[in-house]
Amino acid sequence: MTPKSTVNFAEGSADHSDAEFARFLTISIRSVYETVAGFDLAVLYGYIDKELFEMIENKAHALVKQLVSFRQKLK
Repeated sequence: MTPKSTVNFAEGSADHSDAEFARFLTISIRSVYETVAGFDLAVLYGYIDKELFEMIENKAHALVKQLVSFRQKLK
């Protein structure tokens, strides 16, 4: 998980409401996408290569899939 999505996950898990936790999971998912967008810029400016970006993107999509699945079980 990204640092930001981890903080959102932890913050949401501190609440005792499934609906509120689901909301924080949604925020965590958005944070993962923001992180991927940052790495996309890193490719654009030559800080990382496309191969590394694709690995990061694949791991991010797997993480989002897990978070979405978890969120759906709360509803």
